[in-house]
Amino acid sequence: MANNSRTGKNNYPGAILPDPYRARPQPIGAVNDEQIHNGSKRPLTYATANMDDEHKIIHIRLCMNYGKPSLVTCLLGLAKKPGDAQFEYYARLADEGIAKYWSRTITLKGEAWDVRVRPERSAQGMPLTLANPGSRLLGNLSRRSRNPYPFFTGTLYYDENDGPDPERSYAMTAAHEVGHPLLTHAFGALWSWGHAGTSTLLGKRYDSAPECPAQGEINLMLYYNRNTSCVIGSDSIFERTIASEDDLKTLVYIAGRGK
Repeated sequence: MANNSRTGKNNYPGAILPDPYRARPQPIGAVNDEQIHNGSKRPLTYATANMDDEHKIIHIRLCMNYGKPSLVTCLLGLAKKPGDAQFEYYARLADEGIAKYWSRTITLKGEAWDVRVRPERSAQGMPLTLANPGSRLLGNLSRRSRNPYPFFTGTLYYDENDGPDPERSYAMTAAHEVGHPLLTHAFGALWSWGHAGTSTLLGKRYDSAPECPAQGEINLMLYYNRNTSCVIGSDSIFERTIASEDDLKTLVYIAGRGK
């Protein structure tokens, strides 16, 4: 479920199945624009949308409840607890990533709407543990970000060795991981954890997943295989990655409505 390896080479050559990605359209397509505008009858408790019909702006407040890893988690080597200053820095990066990658323009009822997502700290928000990597002996269990909420609280690891720009990588990973509970609420864990059919539930990328596009948008919530025709730099990935319009419509649909 981690975002760190979304656009790399497929490390699981045995995971060859019929093309699940092309066979599964985004489920929000079954919901009409009027329903999306009015909101779901089963909304999230930690996201609220205010619809500005006059200016065609949708303000979404996404409540987050960041925390540090527990003592037991640290003793087991699954994580290391960040200091207070580190924790606040990680939280700020996560907030910036969520706001950046989950805000965009969508089309509803034939008109363009500007969706602006703003994270807000709240004890009633989506819980997410911010941690430093744990023991290397535990491999991905102690350093790969994941967010299986609402089944378990997710963990977002800051890895200073995560590529040439760990800050931007962390912010983008935060946005990706926060997307999992949103899509799980809307369409279930199979869709969300399977990255819309591009991976197994445990995050093994399928050979049939699409190649990372050389131009245009890179879908925040999909897993891609490496582009075989050109080299795509990290700057290009950071600049072009965004939550898809369908995923933003999903968030608008499942967010509660402000009074």
